[in-house]
Amino acid sequence: RAWHSAVALTSYHEDVRPALRAIVKSLGTGPFLSGLWFGDSQLGFLMIWIGHAIAAGTWADGSRAGAPLPLQYYVYADFTENPGNQCFVHAKDACQKCLARCAANPLPRSSFWLPDWAFMGPGNNMSCVVDSEDYCGEKGFEDVVAAYSQATALKLWEDVEEALSAGAQTESQVFDLLLAKST
Repeated sequence: RAWHSAVALTSYHEDVRPALRAIVKSLGTGPFLSGLWFGDSQLGFLMIWIGHAIAAGTWADGSRAGAPLPLQYYVYADFTENPGNQCFVHAKDACQKCLARCAANPLPRSSFWLPDWAFMGPGNNMSCVVDSEDYCGEKGFEDVVAAYSQATALKLWEDVEEALSAGAQTESQVFDLLLAKST
């Protein structure tokens, strides 16, 4: 709901909608839900995609020829709230390389804030996620986009709910669970 409510043009007063339509041509975002809240990057990606798919159509009018609001999703390893977490939206090989880059060039301690219990690695002092082979899933966002590019937001939502309904599955990544039934 949070993403949809923030993006849907109908969430804004009708007097400001024409100005927003005239000014806003696309929306760019990154690791929403994955930062200081220590959320799951894959669930965050799916939440944004589903919420945006529903909200984007509220931006269409005659001047846009029915086109919805485009979304650009930026993936990067060294965002300041939870460095390395965004690497998990990649498939295994790319995820491991992303985490290795984060670990090889960690952000200086002064450029981010994490509570002491959130640090990972030897001595629990590394800001980047370590042991990538234990945490990187086989599937990445490219696989999910390929599998669902022609599906509705409802279909993706239903499949996410089904994949997660089996209870705690901490040994698997969300994308792997979601795409398991299609392989």
